[in-house]
Formats: sequence, C-alpha cells, structure tokens
Amino acid sequence: MFDLKGRVALVTGGSRGLGFGIAQGLAEAGCSVIVASRNFSEASEAAQRLKRDYEVEAMPLRCDVSNYEEVKNLMNTIEKELGKLDVVVNAAGINRRHPAEEFPIDEFRQVIEVNLFGTYYVCREAFRLLRKSDNPSIINIGSLTVEEVTMPNIAAYAASKGGVASLTKALAKEWGKYGIRVNAIAPGWYRTKMTEAVFSDPEKLDYMLRRIPLGRTGVPEDLKGVAVFLASEEARYVTGQIIFVDGGWTAN
Repeated sequence: MFDLKGRVALVTGGSRGLGFGIAQGLAEAGCSVIVASRNFSEASEAAQRLKRDYEVEAMPLRCDVSNYEEVKNLMNTIEKELGKLDVVVNAAGINRRHPAEEFPIDEFRQVIEVNLFGTYYVCREAFRLLRKSDNPSIINIGSLTVEEVTMPNIAAYAASKGGVASLTKALAKEWGKYGIRVNAIAPGWYRTKMTEAVFSDPEKLDYMLRRIPLGRTGVPEDLKGVAVFLASEEARYVTGQIIFVDGGWTAN
C-alpha cells in the first residue's frame, strides 16, 4: 500500500516548511520529486537532501507561481525533461498581516496572486500532463481559515485560502471525468518561517495549545501520511475533499 515508485510529483514551495515535509513523505514512498521554489538555491539544497536521504530522483526548478509565464515554462521543462507528471502539490504560499481597514492594496493583491492565482495557474498548466497519468492527483494546501478565522489581521490570507478550498471542489467536479482527483489538505498550527511571529508570542502560543485537543502544534512531518495517501492508488475514490490535519482544532 501507498507505494509511489515510478511516479513523479511536483511540489511548489517544496524547499522548506510544509512543502518540504510533504516532499519528504512522497520521496520516502519512492516518488521522484520536482522541488519548485522562487529561490533556486533553496530548491537545489532541498532536492539534494531528498536524493541523499531517500535515494530517489529529485529535480530543483525555479518558479514564481504568481507569474503565469513562469508556470508555463515550468510545465514545459517538466514535459521536456521527464515526459510525465502524476502528482501536483500546491504548497507555495505567503501571508501578510494588517488590519483589514488598513491593508495595503498591493500586499493584499500579492497574497491573492501567490496563494490563489498561483494554485490555479499550476493546476491549469499541469492539466495536460496529468491527463496522461494512470492515477493523477492534485493536492492543494488550504488552511484552518477555511473553517474558522483563527487570528485577526489576516483578511487577505483567509480570502485566498477560502478561494483555494472552493477551487479544489470546482476542479474536482470538472476534472473527475478525466480521472484527475483534486483534494486539499488544511493544516492547523505548524511552526514555520511564515508563522514564526505568532509562535514567538507566548500568549498566542498558549491560546493555540489550549485549543488543540492533542496538546501540541504540528510539525511538517505530520502532513506526510495524508499527502502520500492522497497521491496513492489507495485514494482512488477520494476527490473534492478538504482534509484537516490540525490536532483536533476543528473538533472544538
């Protein structure tokens, strides 16, 4: 079960944080991994770690997912170099925090362009390659904000992730006839570079821990199992789902 040998996965935002944790899980299951990041140096380092630790093929590629032309070039490179693509993980994402009434318009737009437009661009351009796969799977990254806006000052992020959740369901309905499964993972509170400011606040950290039934925040490795499941043949009848991996937060 959950054997991904012979399959190829693209992980955007795969050089660190949750994206790299998912990339590790896919590599551990035998999958070849393309690590895409705006920072090619970080992508190269992550790909080398995957090769060394899991003895799989790993390719670093530079791509800013908010730039449609770069996404098209990314897919053209994958098609030329590898000739196939089975799994897409849209883990590239950013956040900016401001009160809604003061949110700089350019920053609000940037969050939407990376998190929502970027997810759509990658799905759109991956479509032609995924149609050739015998078990194509798209895994988007949602958020707790799909269910509950957990902190103030994240209007742009909440809007973008709500869009990702709806996009996931829309694509699942449209592309099911092609056998392309589209699901989303909604992580809870995980300590990453993007959330460091929240974790550094003792009061906010205490609030989080009191709300999580399992009594701890997440680590990127906690996403490995669900990602491998969604990428595998074992999830062949699962599509259009938002799966919360949050330590029980949404059970409250």
